[in-house]
Amino acid sequence: MHGVSPSFSAGRHRLRLRNGATLDVAQQPWAERAGICLRVAAGSHDEPVAYPGLAHFLEHLLFLGSRDYGPEQGLMAYAQGCGGQVNASTQARHTDFLCELPAERLQPALARLFDMLCRPLLDSAAQLREREVLQAEYQARSTDADSRIEHALGQALAAGHRCGDFLAGDRASLAVEQAAFQQALHGYHRRHYQAGNMRLTLVGPQSPEDLLAIGEALLAQLPAADSPTIGESPPPMLPLRAPRLGLQQRAAALHLGFAVQLSEPGLASALALLLDVLQDPAPGGLLAGLRQARLCRQLRARVLYCHAGQCLLRLDCTAAERGAALIAELLGWLRQVRGDPAWPVRLADWRQAQALRQFGMGPLALARSLQDAEAELDDARLLHTLSALLAQLAGGTGLIELACDNQARPPWPATGLALPLAALPARELPAAQLSVGLAPVESLLALPEAASPSLPLARLRHHPGAAAGGPAALHWCGEVAGQHGPGELQALLQARIADLQRGCERLGIALQLEVQPGGWSLALQGAAALLPACSARLLPLLLAPPTEAAEPATSGLLLRQLLQRLPQLGGGDSDGGLQGLSVGLGPGERAQLDALFAVVEPLPAGQPLAARNHELLWREVEQPGSEAALVLLCPLPDADAGREAAWRLLGQLLQGAFYRRLRGELQLGYALFAGYRQVQGERALLFALQSPVCEAAGIFEHIHAFLDQQRQRLAALSVAEFARCRDELAQALRPPKSNLARAEQLWQLQLAGLSEAHPQRVRQALAELTPDELQAAYAQLLQSGHWRVLASGPGPHV
Repeated sequence: MHGVSPSFSAGRHRLRLRNGATLDVAQQPWAERAGICLRVAAGSHDEPVAYPGLAHFLEHLLFLGSRDYGPEQGLMAYAQGCGGQVNASTQARHTDFLCELPAERLQPALARLFDMLCRPLLDSAAQLREREVLQAEYQARSTDADSRIEHALGQALAAGHRCGDFLAGDRASLAVEQAAFQQALHGYHRRHYQAGNMRLTLVGPQSPEDLLAIGEALLAQLPAADSPTIGESPPPMLPLRAPRLGLQQRAAALHLGFAVQLSEPGLASALALLLDVLQDPAPGGLLAGLRQARLCRQLRARVLYCHAGQCLLRLDCTAAERGAALIAELLGWLRQVRGDPAWPVRLADWRQAQALRQFGMGPLALARSLQDAEAELDDARLLHTLSALLAQLAGGTGLIELACDNQARPPWPATGLALPLAALPARELPAAQLSVGLAPVESLLALPEAASPSLPLARLRHHPGAAAGGPAALHWCGEVAGQHGPGELQALLQARIADLQRGCERLGIALQLEVQPGGWSLALQGAAALLPACSARLLPLLLAPPTEAAEPATSGLLLRQLLQRLPQLGGGDSDGGLQGLSVGLGPGERAQLDALFAVVEPLPAGQPLAARNHELLWREVEQPGSEAALVLLCPLPDADAGREAAWRLLGQLLQGAFYRRLRGELQLGYALFAGYRQVQGERALLFALQSPVCEAAGIFEHIHAFLDQQRQRLAALSVAEFARCRDELAQALRPPKSNLARAEQLWQLQLAGLSEAHPQRVRQALAELTPDELQAAYAQLLQSGHWRVLASGPGPHV
């Protein structure tokens, strides 16, 4: 081997290679896919000050062709072709490249990843095109409320710290035509994209030895740098230059920040423990006290920056009133809990929650999580760091208060984006009144006391788990009485379960709630022992008649908001009552679940959906902002397995072309999707795009034109290419082996009214599919009279 012997800790295996690269692997025997996270230890704060956005720009360019793989043979196309996913993210001090795909495709994917990172083409024409993509991203981020709040918090820090810069990059800062910019771009790549700056994490079903061998074989090929990259120490965050700020923004809100400078080991772990306790809604804790005093309803805390002993925290205070009193109580709580003897108990609970979260993660999420994990400290050292952190926070020297309102503010000059922002005068805080400390630890393992059969009827079906084990899954759907619209009902139910959802997710229970007209569906995934108790607490909240007023939904990426509302376009009809399906529960957990209900009946097979013959349905969803977004749903006309096989293959063939045409060539937007999906009970082809340059009607016309143009391409598809794509899809449609994949398949079949034998019929039909049948299916798609659209604006000719 090229490196030293790996160390083994809690299922994680680490190897440091002689060229300086680091490799971490973890095995998930139940996984069917492999997760890749390659982290380069350089980000936006490492780029030249003269060119804001250069690091983000380079991240984009790396996907546009390398020495051995052109754009159509590179990682993005390869992963999409086998049903995988690819993403990347540029942060302040690192850049992540992420991929998840079938486990047997791991080595070819890594070969493409390393070629694009180390030998990119950086073609000048591609740079000009991609700059327009970043310009669109810049426009979206510069108007996004969340991004503006984070940028405003950065203005409070000491002058010169790059957390105060807006580093998205736009046409003005990315001067690709200038020789000096090109020199800076290539120099940044040479300096930072080298072995000593790279850390690879791999997660998959392969043995740790196999994962280490695969990763090492590729990492070892990277040459060591001539001289190691030594990152400069960041300038100080403190003292603050503007502790109180006012930001002009439509929605009134209070946001708090904390700047911390602390040279103690384990700072990130201490922060994670503190934020876990800070947001705990259990009786006796800070949040419960603030609610009782009517100071705020929710606290959301997150780390915006953590590097070299510095960190910047953000706290969002939902429905905050009397901001000075709230801040006083927060500081008082920090002082009070510093010496609380219950911290060792909370630490043990937090460590257990961490282990459960990792157990419930998929391969990609776990690969990313391993990147953030620090070297583990013993309890005494970690509690020492926590005490030092609490002391600094309670002192208030790093406290930032950001008040958002609609009061006019002058432009505040800042790198990358000027904000309507002003410094506010200091003020005296009242004395803290609450007497709250650390909330006691609560267990979700125990069923609630009122869990005697209080739910009258459930139709349930249980399936055994996979031999390899792993997380279990539980799906529910139910009805809700009342006249609420889907958007209002989603917000109402989400608010009801918010505290429980937080408790579930901190223990690794992934929870997804979707609302459709007249009902809801809920998916739970995680440790089997937790699912009955989670259900016992959640179901009564979801089934109770809605009487309270719904909170307004939080904003976010416009296209993501539309995709979340997709169930409104689905055609599934509920069979009535409460229905559930489990995979991977043991006999004891099944008995616990059955005992929740007065009556338990077998879940009947669903009925196939009736064909719908209406014309184009256009549903407009008004959304604030200057950009437009559209989702087009093209449902299959019937339940025929052969037709589904053809449409699935069409989805695979169209997704890469859709990305190249609408994003690369037309540069309509940066957020887009194309592929085969099931929405509630309806199987369909789905196309989605968000654009800063085109209205909703124009997006629809572009998608329609794209589909028309693809007719020629499909007709010219060679026999070899057709066979290759069909074989790739056949691999993706293999019978699922994991509990989660099996549960998802069974639930989708139930919603669509299809038998458990249907997937086998689709695989058989795919094996017999011919190019002529594929073209006939495409003609049927284009001639369909029942397309459905969810859009942010009116349709054509309206």
